[in-house]
Amino acid sequence: MPTELQEALTLASAVTPLIQKQIDPLLLEYQRRYAPLLAAIPSKQWGSTQYFFNRRTARPDAGGVIDGGARPIGSSTYEQAVYNIRLMQAVGSVTGFAQTVTRDLVGDLRQLEIDGTVQSLMWTMECDAVWGHDGATANGQYPIYSGLDYLVSNWTAGTGSNAFVNAQDLNGNFALKNLDELMDIVESNAAMPVGENYMFVMSPRMWSNVSQLVFPQQRFAAPTATIGAGLNVPTYRDVPIIKSSFLSPRTFQMGTVSTATATSGGTLAAGTYYYQVSAVIARFGEIQVSTEVSQTTTGSTSTATLSFSTPSNMPDGAAPILYKVYRGASSGAETLVGVVDAFDTTGAAVTSIIDTGTNLLTNSSGNTGPSAYQGGNTGAKPRGAGQEDIYLIPRDQNFMVRPYTRDVQVIPLAPTVTAPDTLPFALVSDTCLAVRASKYVGRLSRAVANI
Repeated sequence: MPTELQEALTLASAVTPLIQKQIDPLLLEYQRRYAPLLAAIPSKQWGSTQYFFNRRTARPDAGGVIDGGARPIGSSTYEQAVYNIRLMQAVGSVTGFAQTVTRDLVGDLRQLEIDGTVQSLMWTMECDAVWGHDGATANGQYPIYSGLDYLVSNWTAGTGSNAFVNAQDLNGNFALKNLDELMDIVESNAAMPVGENYMFVMSPRMWSNVSQLVFPQQRFAAPTATIGAGLNVPTYRDVPIIKSSFLSPRTFQMGTVSTATATSGGTLAAGTYYYQVSAVIARFGEIQVSTEVSQTTTGSTSTATLSFSTPSNMPDGAAPILYKVYRGASSGAETLVGVVDAFDTTGAAVTSIIDTGTNLLTNSSGNTGPSAYQGGNTGAKPRGAGQEDIYLIPRDQNFMVRPYTRDVQVIPLAPTVTAPDTLPFALVSDTCLAVRASKYVGRLSRAVANI
């Protein structure tokens, strides 16, 4: 009899109800990012909805003069710039029941949720500091501030105070000389040494490429620098290197785009236009562009419509926050014509973009949108497989600063009569990225890490 009972209890199906479930209390954080950039940028408290500042762009003239003579009266030239402070928000909640039944395993569930939401908000803010665009989202439900992708984009010199180059398009494999060239661009513009007062910002993969190239040329480990509490980073020519998860597209790519045209409502002239579309994904960055498509128009008042599905299978299930439209007059010659919000003015996800020849409209009621192209730049080219950017930015608030009104504040919320057992909360932060001196910032575009 005991033998028969013992044999019966060894059958898994028989003893399953008697096996106590044990759960490891250590919670694995499966979503992670390299995100030290936000902490490394100087920040300052600000008490308004806009960040205004002044800058002198030219000094009074000076020169030789004959004895007893006089030079004409000169004066400095000043200009005022402004950045919009944008509200960032996250709302979360747990139930009192969930809080109670999970206490033995995770402790305070509500605090665990708050901690995770704070991290998510910080990642969102850092991603926007690289890829955001104020103008493209200003009229929508979810406005965000402009990032480095838009603020550091002078591939050719402009006019007046914008007469400088701060970006270089590599479009090929990275080499160490490219970092030197980037430093030379910034030093020439700033007329000052570039060293520990600056920092390179690149993806972890690009830093691996830098490390492989540097290691054979030295007899000791690369020097490191401390740029924040507990943040010890490697350097190149005394410039700290910051890793960011928001600069590598990896293998994610925009899906298929289809085209259509209309003969009225626009200003596109008759011809064939070539398009590629990319998406900027929340808490990730810009992915590779779509396969090239073309559309032939007739007349002189045509439009071209680009239709697509919302990108799926993105990192951690994240969704787009922006779309970037590249257009060219010949195959393979596309440049950035404009940036649009990933949500239309009603808050619905964008699935079509109309190029009118003057602006980009989305699928909102009446196809509304900005009155002109936002962020267009003939120097910005489509991002292909493995292509990413490297930035050289100052750590001096005279040149770059992150003003904030509330720097990640937790706001307790009250349960409602329709949900009395909830423990809701909100997180808010009011901030932007203010590049006070664009000529003192550098960018290397479309570099490929060769490792």
